[in-house]
Amino acid sequence: MRRQEEGPYRVYDYLNPAYQRSDGTTSATPVAMLDSAASAASTSSSTSAGGVNEDWRSKICEWSYQVIDHFDYDREIVAVSLSYLDRYLCVKPVNKRQFQLVAMTTLYLACKLYDHTKIRMSALIELSRGYFTEEHITAMEESILT
Repeated sequence: MRRQEEGPYRVYDYLNPAYQRSDGTTSATPVAMLDSAASAASTSSSTSAGGVNEDWRSKICEWSYQVIDHFDYDREIVAVSLSYLDRYLCVKPVNKRQFQLVAMTTLYLACKLYDHTKIRMSALIELSRGYFTEEHITAMEESILT
């Protein structure tokens, strides 16, 4: 199991300030630890300039549990969804809007794969208050699966 996690299944800490870009996205490739502890201390991951941070991930986690509880699905679906989210964000750069779309899409994928009753895409669109369309979710689903 350790060999697998050190190989292709490795998930990098995309919330680490060293992994964040100045444009508010995360790096597309893994980054070595910072050369100096001083630069790590100067930029907190919860206050990175426009990038995905711990607060955003925490809010997405809470939102995911609320959605799953609302539809009375198994709460393990959220764990699967967040695993998909973390693995995607380790290899693809995103901004905050894309982060929300990825989180919504990974939740949709996890529901489709791990529950016998599928969540309707229209329900997710309603939950996003129309911020995302079916085309957005479908395109992101394809991006995640490739």
